[in-house]
Amino acid sequence: MKLGVIGGAGRLGATTAFCVGLRDCVEEIKLMDVKENFAAANVMDMNQAFLPVSRTKVSLAKEYSDFSYCDIILSAAAKPFSKEIKDRAQELQINVEIIAPICEQLKKHCKPTTVVIVSANPVDVFVYIYQKLLGWDKKQFLGLAGNDTIRLKWATEMITGKEYANIGALCIGEHGGGALRLYESMTYGGVPLELTQEEQSQIERECGELFRHWTDLETGTTTGYTSGVTMSMMVEAIVKDRDLILPCSTPLCEHLGYSSCAMGLPVKLGSGGVKEVIIPQLTPERRLELDKVAEKISGMIASANY
Repeated sequence: MKLGVIGGAGRLGATTAFCVGLRDCVEEIKLMDVKENFAAANVMDMNQAFLPVSRTKVSLAKEYSDFSYCDIILSAAAKPFSKEIKDRAQELQINVEIIAPICEQLKKHCKPTTVVIVSANPVDVFVYIYQKLLGWDKKQFLGLAGNDTIRLKWATEMITGKEYANIGALCIGEHGGGALRLYESMTYGGVPLELTQEEQSQIERECGELFRHWTDLETGTTTGYTSGVTMSMMVEAIVKDRDLILPCSTPLCEHLGYSSCAMGLPVKLGSGGVKEVIIPQLTPERRLELDKVAEKISGMIASANY
């Protein structure tokens, strides 16, 4: 199988491509970027880096027609990140204008069975827009959402001292500020994990302040390694038909009654994309919270005229 990366010169696109290559799960990775010289440099470097550890080859995509035989497209295309961006809604206004031209080219040149993974924020909005513009099966459209669950487990380990690998946890809903952390279903070593209100408050604080701490560093980039690892797991699960359950943004949230948005839910990933949406058990209070999240995402989609 072949992977095409739009935004292959940027931190997120290049890091994900590298993580995928290390997994030795695709035949070829094609990198495209408006900064073609940077993408070409990544091609040269990765090709040599993979030689001792992987059979994956890397090439430069100069035109969208170069993606014609790709089975998966990762769109990491986004305007440069800056400290002025305070929330996902601002990112929507910055990034929405570049989506339509990309989709026009993908629809013209790619197979209608191509799986599309989206990482630009607000990711739930863009997963929905990509599917609407391309018109392919909803199961083929996925967005980066696993980072929220990783960060919930990271904060839980930090606050409680419990080992990350043994923590079972899940975030659903909006990627970022609207993520719902399902404390009531957390486990440790397979046994229900009961956190105190103070511990939950501390975890909420750590997760909530992460974005502000990141922007204060003024790097001009979004996260790369966390996202790269998460999306490479998604790619490998699709390529190898793993039936791996991962949190992903999906327009198949219609199974919960939300037909005008996409949101993060646990899904079973395999050949062709989403094979099943895993509906989490929700209390009435959680369902009301999720209703509000869906309304917020739908509102942002409407503000983008989709």
